[in-house]
Amino acid sequence: MADSQPDEKLAYTLLSAVETNMNRLRQIIDGLRQIHNRWRDDDGSCINLIAQLTALKSNLGTMRDWLSHALSAMHPQLLDDLEVLMSSCGLLVRHLDTLVNRLHQPDHVSLDCAIKLKYTFGGRSMHRLRKVAQGQKEAVNLLLAACKCHAMAQRKILLHKSRQIRSRDARSLRILTRSSNVTGGCLRILTQASAMIQWLRYLYYIKLMRKQPERLPTEKDYEIVDANNRSDAIDRALQYDATSLRRETKLVMMGNVNSGKELIMHQMKVLYADGYYPVEERKPYRYAVRSTVRLLIHAIIDLLKDTGISLPSQLNPHFAILLYEVETVIMSRITQQAVQAVQAIWSCPEFSTLYVQNFEIEFPQHAPYFAQEIERIASDDFVPSEADIMRLNQTFGGIRELRFSWDELDVHLFNINGYMPAHFHERWYHQLEGATSLVYTVDVSRYDQPHFGHSTESQLLDDFAYFESWAASERFSNSSIILLLNNFTRFSGKLPYSPLETFFSDYVPSVVDPVTSARQYILRRFKEVNRNRLSIYSFWVDLDLSDNTYLYAALKKTLQHIQQRKVRESA
Repeated sequence: MADSQPDEKLAYTLLSAVETNMNRLRQIIDGLRQIHNRWRDDDGSCINLIAQLTALKSNLGTMRDWLSHALSAMHPQLLDDLEVLMSSCGLLVRHLDTLVNRLHQPDHVSLDCAIKLKYTFGGRSMHRLRKVAQGQKEAVNLLLAACKCHAMAQRKILLHKSRQIRSRDARSLRILTRSSNVTGGCLRILTQASAMIQWLRYLYYIKLMRKQPERLPTEKDYEIVDANNRSDAIDRALQYDATSLRRETKLVMMGNVNSGKELIMHQMKVLYADGYYPVEERKPYRYAVRSTVRLLIHAIIDLLKDTGISLPSQLNPHFAILLYEVETVIMSRITQQAVQAVQAIWSCPEFSTLYVQNFEIEFPQHAPYFAQEIERIASDDFVPSEADIMRLNQTFGGIRELRFSWDELDVHLFNINGYMPAHFHERWYHQLEGATSLVYTVDVSRYDQPHFGHSTESQLLDDFAYFESWAASERFSNSSIILLLNNFTRFSGKLPYSPLETFFSDYVPSVVDPVTSARQYILRRFKEVNRNRLSIYSFWVDLDLSDNTYLYAALKKTLQHIQQRKVRESA
């Protein structure tokens, strides 16, 4: 295949098609689950179809992530194959949608012989659709492998296999299309027969089961029937909720203040739960954002005063402006002179080196971000953005929770902050038992911050102890651990100026690759306090440098792997 540029319009169209098919599959799976709850089929055709559709939706999610982040790497031939695959997938979805609509029954309708026969007919169609869905899943897998493959010969082989599967599925879909009219006619007849049976059953109830057959049903009779129907619907809803709770992916977020977990919590809330703040709800955060910038200015002044470093002579007026700013200007306002002063000092190489080496003066958690955005923040018409609000240090004590659907994962996220009073233990901690994973976030760049006034002991000792207390808890003996080691770039930048061995006497740096050896040492220290030998999945990240979509895609894959492993272990 000759290299050529992909058609961006086609790529975005396909991205939308993938998203549409995923959403429709999600609705179809929910509908099939409701059918399965009412009809316990002996051959498992319904639950097997649900399993294949869930796997297909997961593969489409992976394809969507790939399209979102590797658009420029997509060969036009791959896009053409994906277009054909999405058309085939859309046809499968239409068949599934039609089948679910035909099999759907209102909650108040009880099962009778016609409905059971109707479900039996539907089960045969489900069996055929399951095979098609399995083929679609394999085709998506092969196409995704071809997307990631750089060897032309291997890519051609994968595409050939994918096309063979699509050709076979196309024949199956044509057979389904031809038989759809017959099956649909049978299902319609059975639906009408069921309605007739329900009507006769009602007449039997009215005419034969009453002591006074001639008495017409009163309003109270109808209320009793409605109440019984509502009760049955509530029972089914409770059963569905109980099933959902068993499938729930429970995450417990932990870590010290300013470790980055608040940013993760906020981003997940925006991306997967509540969406973005409207403008009117963002305006009240203006004071908090500008106050953070003021703290940044104070930290710059304190650092320059404390070290006594000599800035270039042209920056001395800027330093004087900052001194005047903090003494005379109100907190809610930032002057343009202060904006220019911060930008000039922050971009100065001497100050950049000093900031990297600093371990005494505490800067706001996301200082580089606020220094970069200071001009926008200081403007008169400033309205805080989502990124501004996410980076505010708004740590609240206690436990906060968040529920959201993450493709096929139903996530229940708990965020634990600060000291937990006794009544919190009684009220909340039993809900944390059996968590799928503990998500522990640590700011590794704090390794050179003094620990309780001991200049040669690292603040990471706090993280090791805090991590150990949670990992050793019996509540999480069957959980896994996702370890997010934040601020990796600053951590690696500090190592030449602030050696890790200064704070950890047992660490011996590697001459060839000191950064890698430092990473391995930090990770080993966490593993050493993992007394229960829980599975640890570690990620070295810079949470403040992006929207972290790559990280969240990796986390989703990790959670899917953990859930699948749990299913295999319980089988």
